[in-house]
Amino acid sequence: MSNPKISVIIPIYNDELYLTDALKSVQQQTFTDFECICINDGSTDKSENIIDNFVNKDSRFLKINKENGGVSSARNAGLNNAKGEYIFFMDHDDLIPDYTLEIMLNNAHKYNTDMVRGRCIMIPENLKLEQLPKADEQINKQRFFNNPLSDFPKYIRGKKYKSWCWIWMCLYKRSAIENIFFIEELRAGGEDNLFLFEVISKIKDFVQIDDITACHRYSKTSATLNGYTPTLIKMFEVIVPHIYKNYATTEGVDKRLLHWVYKRESYAVYRLLIRNTIRVFDKKYLYLARDVLIYLNGTPEFYEITKRWNFLQKIYFRMFINEKFELLKKIKLFMQF
Repeated sequence: MSNPKISVIIPIYNDELYLTDALKSVQQQTFTDFECICINDGSTDKSENIIDNFVNKDSRFLKINKENGGVSSARNAGLNNAKGEYIFFMDHDDLIPDYTLEIMLNNAHKYNTDMVRGRCIMIPENLKLEQLPKADEQINKQRFFNNPLSDFPKYIRGKKYKSWCWIWMCLYKRSAIENIFFIEELRAGGEDNLFLFEVISKIKDFVQIDDITACHRYSKTSATLNGYTPTLIKMFEVIVPHIYKNYATTEGVDKRLLHWVYKRESYAVYRLLIRNTIRVFDKKYLYLARDVLIYLNGTPEFYEITKRWNFLQKIYFRMFINEKFELLKKIKLFMQF
């Protein structure tokens, strides 16, 4: 397709179990002027065969083969090859209702906006296509925001709208996110945050709709929903220096953006490396998290994180560094910060 309206970008790695349904949910969209870019990120199972079945039968599906480099490099490959006026990201094991692209594009046109964001629900592994939300169940309610740096962190949160950083809840105008790419060192975790920080700092406005446009699966292949992995712990060795370089020490950064970025990331460092690691209490992850904290400790990059912690968080950090794991486990009920 030469000039499709929407480019759907799907990074794919070893997901033969759910991939067919994911691609079918795209194929069955009521809006048909799209291209679906399937990035085969070095899969070793039958994923490529599944992609080929769609590519050979439907000209809207395209395949890019590349060596395994992680979800960030796969999405970047999709961005570099996308021809659509709008971009929509999707994970390889998720599903979207058949009205998703249509309702999001309609709102993009209605408000002439840079980004439309829908709602997400979590779905079990065995959910079928026919169980997805239906068009006649649409709420058809939306809110327009023209000050993203203030409005996005203020209003887009809570149980109704789920996590703000999930990029696959949004339709982006390609011209508005030009030159924004994913950090390829982040292979599976943390890349959503950094990408959306950049997006919100550049778009002029956005629309939040109340309809469900993404169904995120609790699956065996999900990188971020299956507990801790070394990759998720070590991602902070990349994230902390990155935000320091691009936000704390870069001239002209809006103070609202700086506050928002560090509010999110200082909490994420504490929550994932200290609080939740104690709750899981697996020694492999305890010592890996400690190694990461020791690696960062004493640097100006990490000081920007810790200066935003409260007194108790700083105490828990010192106890963690000093391997007081058992003591922290006993007081974990108080570690709600």
